[in-house]
Amino acid sequence: MTNLRKIRTRLTALFFLLIFSGAGLSAATFDYEQPFSLNPVNESIQLGVGGLLSGSALVCDKILHIKNNDFNAADLNLSEISTLEQILMKPYSKPLHIVGTGTMALALATPAVFAVLPAKEWLTIGTMYLETMLLANGIKEWMKLLVYRTRPYMYFDDYPQDKVEDGDWNCSFPSGHSTLAFAAAAFSTMVFCQCFPDSKWKYAVAGGAFGLAATTGIFRMACGKHFFTDVLVGAVIGTACGFIVPYMHTKNFYGKFEKKSGRANANLTPAGLTFSYNF
Repeated sequence: MTNLRKIRTRLTALFFLLIFSGAGLSAATFDYEQPFSLNPVNESIQLGVGGLLSGSALVCDKILHIKNNDFNAADLNLSEISTLEQILMKPYSKPLHIVGTGTMALALATPAVFAVLPAKEWLTIGTMYLETMLLANGIKEWMKLLVYRTRPYMYFDDYPQDKVEDGDWNCSFPSGHSTLAFAAAAFSTMVFCQCFPDSKWKYAVAGGAFGLAATTGIFRMACGKHFFTDVLVGAVIGTACGFIVPYMHTKNFYGKFEKKSGRANANLTPAGLTFSYNF
């Protein structure tokens, strides 16, 4: 338990270093740029899609129970697992599971650095973050429902019986903790770099956020909950959501859908009267 406390203390210190380092931005808010904006149609679509994915997955899992969670030890076949993933397989560890959940929570809190922005921007940043999390969560939850993959700890003799009883044992793919942690990391990095393009803190924020996300993935494998590919796919899904959602609120994105008004011109020439229309 002493080593566990040391790990948790160091991770907490890293998080607060990242957060409070952002306080230095308050003196440089004159470099702040306003690259994001909300649009009623865009927000309705994104909140609707994310909410529908997350909500429907919750209903299908907890109420309709569409996934068959009956365990049969005879179905386990270690030969179907790649050599690399067998090397990284670990038995279940509750302390490491707790640490991994803690690093995920810290990763989810990294957007707190945007508290240094003017208060009028908090609604925009908060809405984008909510949309990011709903989308990432909905995608990973539906994948867990549709994909049957036994967790690594089930291949060891001392697997936790309570995980079998609650149906958690075959929900390995993808890693939900990694998905959400990387979504938060990508979101924080994307938004920070857009808001403070010339800030010297860009690399520190990106490194700290993705460092926490990567640490989360490592602990998810170390505690026996996930295979390497579970974490990898979760990282890809989360990172994609974390970058795409903020991008869909930028001027560059909206500019692609703006209609340019045409202009009609009439000219009198020796050849007669000509008309032109510029699009």
